[in-house]
Amino acid sequence: MNGNIHKGHRERIRERYLQEGPDGFADHEILEMLLYGIIPRGDTNPMAHMLLEEFGSLSNLLEADPAEIMKTGGVGKRTAVFLSLVHEMIRRFQREKLEQKATLTSSIRAAEYCCALLAHCTTERFYVICLDSRRRVIHTTKVADGSVVEALVQPRLVMEAALRYRAAGIVFCHNHPGGNARPSFADVELTNSLRELLSLVNIQTVDHIIVAEDNQYYSFSEHEMLKDSK
Repeated sequence: MNGNIHKGHRERIRERYLQEGPDGFADHEILEMLLYGIIPRGDTNPMAHMLLEEFGSLSNLLEADPAEIMKTGGVGKRTAVFLSLVHEMIRRFQREKLEQKATLTSSIRAAEYCCALLAHCTTERFYVICLDSRRRVIHTTKVADGSVVEALVQPRLVMEAALRYRAAGIVFCHNHPGGNARPSFADVELTNSLRELLSLVNIQTVDHIIVAEDNQYYSFSEHEMLKDSK
């Protein structure tokens, strides 16, 4: 009997969604419907409320580590992984949309691209952005996680990405979560060594953008840190 009640509720809320669209739905209702995909029976409304109360918002929930989600009472591995995958799909969708129209003809446009790429990242990530001769983005690839030091950013991975996508130019991009955007000594040393490596195959290092909180950024190009010393 309860199964039929919940089935009827799900059909009604789906029908409402089709008729009204998503704008009239509260966050907990969106999450409740999302959980239908992983919890085939029963009432997902209490779990939706519990998760939002625990994490404070949909964005915090979707960005959370699956292990943290599983600490919430009644949430199993399948649900935690499912929610984490939703966030990853959103992130990849946003990156693809950026790449489809991105032309990084100035340090400001490069910074806008990098700020969007690294939005909501709570750990350091280092990206290589491959450009064609007209400064259009060909491909963006992550080459390191964690603290960005030369030992973690492997030059081989940078070179492989640049050659695989036949890049004419490269923009490096990483973030300083919780800190300021100014480069560390290690950031400068890493940039110089990668720049020298790419110059051996005639690939230009166009910029290195460091992103901090509130869309603050530091551009090596703006600060003339990529000019030849000659």
